[in-house]
Amino acid sequence: MTRRRLLLMIAAAVAGGSVVLGLYDPAIDAPAAAAMADRMASGYQSQSGMPPSEFSAREARQWADGWEFRWRFKPCPELASLRVWISRNGRKASFAEIPDCAPSTGFGAPPRTV
Repeated sequence: MTRRRLLLMIAAAVAGGSVVLGLYDPAIDAPAAAAMADRMASGYQSQSGMPPSEFSAREARQWADGWEFRWRFKPCPELASLRVWISRNGRKASFAEIPDCAPSTGFGAPPRTV
């Protein structure tokens, strides 16, 4: 066995092992992250009863470890917003902030009449 063949076999084994162990972790692109964030925001809006017209346009920001999406809450845009955090690989997604117009008292936005 030649040295070259041995080195190629070792490199292939390391590459295969990293794929098997999950070390290869590709990042998702902007449209995929935005689609995930939009689904989470629409789910929040339907569960909370807040119409989409209460939120401004989506703002997006990419960080080193993930994506942050934000919709400002129109009744108090300087205080409250709906923020969604999505990890770089798209495996973890969570709400980073939910609308709360009175954060110092802990009360949420005023109740909606339905």
